[in-house]
Amino acid sequence: MKTCSICGKKYEGYGNNAQPVNDGRCCDKCNVLIVVPRRMQDAKNKKEEFDNGNQNV
Repeated sequence: MKTCSICGKKYEGYGNNAQPVNDGRCCDKCNVLIVVPRRMQDAKNKKEEFDNGNQNV
């Protein structure tokens, strides 16, 4: 069993890329509740920067 790099709990299987939260692997629960929302927020922020004229993203 592997350990989630976010919550520290054990999980089975391959796990998920924990980027941009950290460089490790995470469990499915942390992926759904923490990683994916963070990726969505980061994408929204980059879009807003682009729309506001800062096209160096």
